[in-house]
Amino acid sequence: GTKIEVAAGYHEVLQGPLILDRAILIEGPGDRDPLLIGEDSIIVAAGAARNRVILRRLRFRISGGAPAIVIVGGCTIEECEIESEGVGLEVAAHSGNAARILRTLVRGCEVGISLAGGASAAVIEGSHVQRCDCGIALTGLNVKEGWSDALSTFADVTMFENKTADLRIQGWSVQEKATGVVREAPPGEQVSVTGWPLEQSSVVAPTDRGPVVLHVEGGRVNATLWDDEEADEEPRSHSDSDRGEATSFELDTPERRKHSPDDS
Repeated sequence: GTKIEVAAGYHEVLQGPLILDRAILIEGPGDRDPLLIGEDSIIVAAGAARNRVILRRLRFRISGGAPAIVIVGGCTIEECEIESEGVGLEVAAHSGNAARILRTLVRGCEVGISLAGGASAAVIEGSHVQRCDCGIALTGLNVKEGWSDALSTFADVTMFENKTADLRIQGWSVQEKATGVVREAPPGEQVSVTGWPLEQSSVVAPTDRGPVVLHVEGGRVNATLWDDEEADEEPRSHSDSDRGEATSFELDTPERRKHSPDDS
């Protein structure tokens, strides 16, 4: 592949989309990182293998409303700074799991990181998402009833002052433990979690066979069935054998937060 070392303090205004369709490493020096400014996306489409494209110690500022970086193949974003009026980083549905976002700051975006390829679409480590409307938008969360590590690949992230949600989920499904039936989210529905990944949260998520409760705890999710005919009762909860304890569920309502012992 090609290696490009960009000088400290270098600025470039992009006149159109920048398409990276071959193996390449572009890196700054780590002091006064180079800045790329434009209105169109940087598109990474160099094949599915990991590290086909590496962007290291660079700054991106995209002002046209398009995603700053769109990843549709193997790509590592490392120690970069990303700002956009739209999405900061978008990991497309057919990128596999070859996208890695390491020690990177994403800020001031409508959506910081969009995982359109589902929960395993990207590995996020040591990164920060701050002052976005939504921190991470996840499309596609497929879990079984009970506990799973469904969010573990991207839970190593620090959220700060995101306006409406730290984590927003669309397109979820839950497989029932007893019957194997899969409950699916209605089209267009979404649920939002604040305080993630440091705080535990529970959200009621509608499905085509009645609501479920998703209890989010860092990289783990507990999916609990809540049948329509049991709407006035507590949802049934489950725990993994490796947890060694039962888990109780309460809805994350304003009244509960007001009286929560954690706030005292």
